[in-house]
Amino acid sequence: MKNIYFISDVHLAFHESEHEQLKRERLIAFLEEISQDAGALYLLGDIFDFWFEWYHVIPRYWFPILHQLRKMVDAGIRVHFVTGNHDFYTGRFLEREVGIRCFDENVIFQEGGKQFFAGHGDGYAKNDRGYRFLKRIIRNRFSIFLFKTFVPPDLGMQIAKWTSHSSRKLVKIEKSTWVEEYFQFAREKFSQGFDYVLLGHIHTPVRREEQGKVYVNCGDWMRHFTFAKYDGNDLTVNSWADRA
Repeated sequence: MKNIYFISDVHLAFHESEHEQLKRERLIAFLEEISQDAGALYLLGDIFDFWFEWYHVIPRYWFPILHQLRKMVDAGIRVHFVTGNHDFYTGRFLEREVGIRCFDENVIFQEGGKQFFAGHGDGYAKNDRGYRFLKRIIRNRFSIFLFKTFVPPDLGMQIAKWTSHSSRKLVKIEKSTWVEEYFQFAREKFSQGFDYVLLGHIHTPVRREEQGKVYVNCGDWMRHFTFAKYDGNDLTVNSWADRA
């Protein structure tokens, strides 16, 4: 079988900076290289720092990335996108124009006789109650309708930039605690028959194995530049920064 790749938390921003350019260059190089041996790619949330599809407008900042993903789809690679907490609304553009299959929160699939559970992971921590409440509001169909209908795209992007910056100040991930809580979540999935559990969100690359079952957190592409790879035999965490 061909390899399956997983990445999360790239947080492609809508501004230009040296670090942002580095992220984009490394991501495109990564996508180009895995196109040689990939059967599927799973984008596990927060690939963009903000994603929202208005009726007739799509943000322009990430078209080189979207173009590369479309090339992968045209080459026969299955590309899947699981929404994260920065992916407010995926409409028809990603699926119809880019060819990406989109999922809300998580995706379950089987490969080579193994059961996979893959998701972003937002709201999984016990003390993330505030976000779980907020999620019900911002993901509500009526809220999405109001934003699409009455908020002009330029204003919407400015609001998104402010909320994204503010959320990083307000939301303090207790990494040591959340890493353990996410592993406990994975163990529950193991007990349900899953062989592999993959998450993101906490920006910390993790691989833990228990009785032949593996939990992986993909890390991020802001500091670690890590990704997960399943080759049909093992699920590993790898660093593109080392390669670069």
